[in-house]
Amino acid sequence: MMRISSRLWKLILLLAVALLTLALYFYWRGRSRISREPITETRLAPKPHKGLIAFVANPKGNWELFLMNGDGTQLSQLTESELDERSPAISPNGEQIAYSTSDGALWIMTTATKTAIQIPLPAGRYGYPAWLNDGSGIVYTAYRFNPGNEDADFFVYSFADQTQRMFLTQTGPQDYPALSPDGSALAYVSSLATVLPGVGSKITQQLWIAFLRESRPVQVLVGSESDARPTWSPDGKWIAFSSGRSGTPNLWMVKPDGQESVQLTKGSAAATNPTWSPDGQEIAYISAESGRMQLMILDVKTRESHALSPFGSQTVEVRDPHWR
Repeated sequence: MMRISSRLWKLILLLAVALLTLALYFYWRGRSRISREPITETRLAPKPHKGLIAFVANPKGNWELFLMNGDGTQLSQLTESELDERSPAISPNGEQIAYSTSDGALWIMTTATKTAIQIPLPAGRYGYPAWLNDGSGIVYTAYRFNPGNEDADFFVYSFADQTQRMFLTQTGPQDYPALSPDGSALAYVSSLATVLPGVGSKITQQLWIAFLRESRPVQVLVGSESDARPTWSPDGKWIAFSSGRSGTPNLWMVKPDGQESVQLTKGSAAATNPTWSPDGQEIAYISAESGRMQLMILDVKTRESHALSPFGSQTVEVRDPHWR
């Protein structure tokens, strides 16, 4: 029987250890490569960048409803009708849009399917829908036109009950309802007509807030200027609005108690229709600076603005943005 010397056994053992070490090296090297590649190749489901912006635009002679990401990408046309779409409002969950049409009707559209249902309201003219914070209904303006008199008040429609009820009434027409983020207050504009015999009349639109839990309406700013389109910041600390208090309509913001107001834009052309970004750092609005109604983005901190061009080089007028 052949015996293997101890020296040969040691040599075989060292060779086995070397082969095992080499095998482990290539195993872990290959494994580390495999574990890194899926991370770089992973594609998460796309999410809207900076929220969603709904607006109406006039590409072919009618004002149609559009939706896009907050950075101007993924533009989608939602309507194509003979009527003009107006004042869209995105639902709290981002899945529906309430809007009005030029015949005075209110509609709810499901954006995924682009199907719209008319809200069954009594005959009349309605506009400027605003969602309740829980998505259970909308607040809107109901207009009444009588010979020599125009009036408007706010109603609320419940989707569960499919009924409307009075939400707020006040002397003179009310318009542009905007609910605070916590649902405790309603910002709006109340119009007052001043008649000067032998001179004429003047309509003044003034910013008000109704504190709903206390049933207490308060005029935020006093003056003879015309304010329009109030919109709450996401944290509820500011209300942005358009006002002619500096001459040309520009953007302003004010604290709900009216103690501090700040002018945001100082252009020579009208700046209107403000709407806050979801993070509260920017405001989208409509500017007439270029000679047409153009969508702009304002940095609230720096006061710098830049154009947002969802249609690229195509010249298309835009209005009524709503950012959520």
